[in-house]
Amino acid sequence: MGQKESIVTTDSPRYVKSIPLRNVSDVEKIKSEIQLGNIVICNISPLANVNIDEVVRCVNELTEYIHTNEGDIARLGEERIVLTPKTIRIWRTPDP
Repeated sequence: MGQKESIVTTDSPRYVKSIPLRNVSDVEKIKSEIQLGNIVICNISPLANVNIDEVVRCVNELTEYIHTNEGDIARLGEERIVLTPKTIRIWRTPDP
């Protein structure tokens, strides 16, 4: 028992959510949103202003989670990252 399983159907609404990374515990909240099929835009500045090492650790953990679950992750400038579930891909400009 312990973890509550979420059932996501094709009829379940999906959302684009903005979640600031204020502390390490926000990583679990972000993972949960991705598991529900939502897209997360995460502002890393709040934690970066306090502890850049924690930001690196959190982003590495999120990157590993996204790749393990076949999602996608990308930077949006210097302060934000976008994370998507496996059903959504992030378009990238092809290299010249």
